[in-house]
Amino acid sequence: VVSSQSTGKQWYQRRVRGKLLVQTNKEKNNLLSELKDYEWRLDSESQKFAKAEEQRKTFMVQLYGATEANRILNTEQSLKQQRIKKMKSQNKLIGQQSTKKFGLSPTNSSSPKKMDPKRGPVKKAAFVHNDLPKISKNNS
Repeated sequence: VVSSQSTGKQWYQRRVRGKLLVQTNKEKNNLLSELKDYEWRLDSESQKFAKAEEQRKTFMVQLYGATEANRILNTEQSLKQQRIKKMKSQNKLIGQQSTKKFGLSPTNSSSPKKMDPKRGPVKKAAFVHNDLPKISKNNS
């Protein structure tokens, strides 16, 4: 009777161990599957990150180029405006010198008699002398 109880206990223990072994194998397979899933996701995310980083670098290069081009254009515009101001001031000086040289006053050049707002500048009539010799009709 003792031997049949010990064999029954051993059989039960083997059966429990077998179930535990099957259960731990299932758990192991589930964990391995989950690990592979994490590895795949990590790889996928790292590829996406690398691509995004490359796009960011490209964008930064383009942004720097555009900023640099804008700076150059602004510099050129400011230089051009400075040249124009300088030329205008030189032209004013030259105009003032020429009016002084020839005895003209700057107020005469902008006189209201010279300009009609509706018709434009007033045209000067040619001075004709009435004492010109008459042309004879006989060519002989």
